[in-house]
Order: sequence, then C-alpha cells, then structure tokens
Amino acid sequence: MTVDPDIPRRVAQVRHDIEDLYALQTAANDSLNTVNGQQRRLASRVEEVQQTLDLHGGRLDRIEDNQRQQSGRLDRIEDHLTGLSGQLAEVLTVLRGLGPSD
Repeated sequence: MTVDPDIPRRVAQVRHDIEDLYALQTAANDSLNTVNGQQRRLASRVEEVQQTLDLHGGRLDRIEDNQRQQSGRLDRIEDHLTGLSGQLAEVLTVLRGLGPSD
C-alpha cells in the first residue's frame, strides 16, 4: 500500500482553512458585539425620547385645557361687555334726549 505524498500538504491546508474560519468567526462575533452595543444604546435613547414625548403630550393636553377654560372666560367677558355697551348706548340716548339744560 502506498501513502499519498500529498497528504501532509492537504492536512496543512485544512488546518490553515480551519484557522481562517476561526478568525472569520472571531471577526463576525466582534462585529455582532459592536452592533449589539449600538443597538442597546439606540434602544435606550429611543426610550428616553418616548418618555420626553409622553411628558410633552401631557403638557400639551394641560395647555389645551387651559386654553378652553380661558376661551370660555373670554366669551363670558365679551357677552358682559356687549351688555354694558348696550346699556351705555341707552344712557347716551337718554342724555342726548335731555338736551342742554337752560
């Protein structure tokens, strides 16, 4: 039985290929770890932004409520001023009707 003289070269090539595969796996793992870290930081930042948006949403709701209340108050003031304007017009008419006093 003859031994293939090419076997040591093939074994060396396979060993080299396996080492290259391990190096690729290490590089891929490093890249994945970097991406995972960035993803965690991004998720944390998105959560912070969401909390800020929730706070602003609550503030906007309170501002809208205040504006509605102020609008109601202004409507009542306007109605009151309209009534006073009518009364002043009547007083003016009465005063004009009296004319100059002799």
